[in-house]
Amino acid sequence: MKSDMILDNMPCGIVKLKAESGFPVLYANHELKQLNGTGKRLEEIVEPQDYPELEKEILGHLGNSPARFELEFRSPAEGGDSCWYLIRINYVPGGGEEVLYGIIIDISDRKKRQEELLIREEQYRLASRHSGCNISIYDVPSKTLCQPPDSAFSFPGPISFPPTPDFIIDNGIIHRESVQEFLDFYDSMENGVPEGKSIIRMKMKSGEYHWFSACYSLIYGQNREPLRSIISYQDITGQYEKELAYQKWMEYMNEQKKDCIGYYEYNLKYDLFEEILGELTSTLPEYARNTFSDIINYIAEHFIYEEDRENYLKVFNRNQLLYHYYHGNRSLQTEHRRLRPDGTAYWCLGLIQIVPDPYTDTIKAFILIKDIDEEKKEALTLQEMSKQDSLTGLLNRGTSVRAIRHFLKNSQDHHILIMLDIDRFKQINDRYGHQFGDKALRTAAARLKSALRRDDVFGRMGGDEFIILLKDVSYSMDLYARLENLCSLIGSALEPEAHISGSIGTAAFPEDGTTFEALYEKADIALYHAKLHGRNQYAVYEPGMSMSEDMD
Repeated sequence: MKSDMILDNMPCGIVKLKAESGFPVLYANHELKQLNGTGKRLEEIVEPQDYPELEKEILGHLGNSPARFELEFRSPAEGGDSCWYLIRINYVPGGGEEVLYGIIIDISDRKKRQEELLIREEQYRLASRHSGCNISIYDVPSKTLCQPPDSAFSFPGPISFPPTPDFIIDNGIIHRESVQEFLDFYDSMENGVPEGKSIIRMKMKSGEYHWFSACYSLIYGQNREPLRSIISYQDITGQYEKELAYQKWMEYMNEQKKDCIGYYEYNLKYDLFEEILGELTSTLPEYARNTFSDIINYIAEHFIYEEDRENYLKVFNRNQLLYHYYHGNRSLQTEHRRLRPDGTAYWCLGLIQIVPDPYTDTIKAFILIKDIDEEKKEALTLQEMSKQDSLTGLLNRGTSVRAIRHFLKNSQDHHILIMLDIDRFKQINDRYGHQFGDKALRTAAARLKSALRRDDVFGRMGGDEFIILLKDVSYSMDLYARLENLCSLIGSALEPEAHISGSIGTAAFPEDGTTFEALYEKADIALYHAKLHGRNQYAVYEPGMSMSEDMD
């Protein structure tokens, strides 16, 4: 028949199947016979292990009337291999005999390419994992990102749609200090810049922010419009933070050099002075310029007040500085008296910062010597004139406030105001008596004082409330460790008689305020939050904090 001739010349298999078990072949065109031989039933064409599932799927579709669907299956081929086929079926019930009409297409090449693509994707995924990079793909026309399922970043999820750069910013995945860098990074892609780099701070699944070096390469369409961008993120947190700390410290040192007595840049690892500035530059004899110990011993003998020499040599000792470095104490300071040419003594402050050089394997000590004679004498006079708190021996409320106000009045540095009190102190008094409560205050005050520097302001504001001003410090990992230690000192003050605890709130000068009143208010709010969230801890004031929540 003419219709059969037309069907035989079609470049695909055409089949008519009876809608019953095994699906007998009622008609097969020439192309199908060439592909599959003379199979009389569909189950003879399909790989035996695949047929039960295929039959189940076909029967499942026949419940719909009419039904059009397509399925993939394997068919045996010469040499023991299998070929892949796609069968598109049209089923229209009624009209007598129940039959299925189908078109069968050889998709072996397509399946092979899909398999190769999957293998390449898996290789790429494994290569990315072992290279330590995070990879994402940015679709420029839709402005959406394709993130791998095992992305290291903290997406609020699971999310059911591809995220956009704005979505990532709005959900806090990008740290606020990196938002502009992040936007510029994606703008350059959308503007067709072939490649780009940026350093961005992003939130990990752990909740911590890490620094990443982000790089992209664009893929273009036929009209040179940007289509896709392959982005890789390399975690550089450790190195970058070292570089930032080093740069900030160098900037600080360069500024402080202007009004210092002496500045020393010392290579602890190789025992070498790399820079010496100040009044000693021209007076140091050649024989005293060889090693750190030579210079420090010469300075101690000729320029340090006799009563302070022993401590000066102890602090400025190479082995001692290395000991502090390897035990995590990178910032040191010491007060001492130096001698003028006329023999009179004056107070100086020695500031030491020990940092690893981020570009080499050396350890450096940066040393500044500053004249603090006027401030020190004022502080000593104030201390002598002040009235002590009769119970603890600390500064009383009025003296503490005056001392802090006086110090902050002309200060240009960074300081931390601390409010501290004993948790549930009324309950301690009710349970153990007021004498025991007084003992708790005295013991806690003594332990806290032992952990503070001599020139930090430490006073009792009244009741179980204490105030501390840590001078010349700012928020850092070292400071957080000190705050935790203060809480720990209170907790062990009366062991094993009783267990007490304390809570701490802090505010920073000048970031949170430049007057005592402003800092006191914000430190008190932070203290409130420390108690609100469980007590026996410290809280740092942050903008937006208030006392609007009820506390147990």
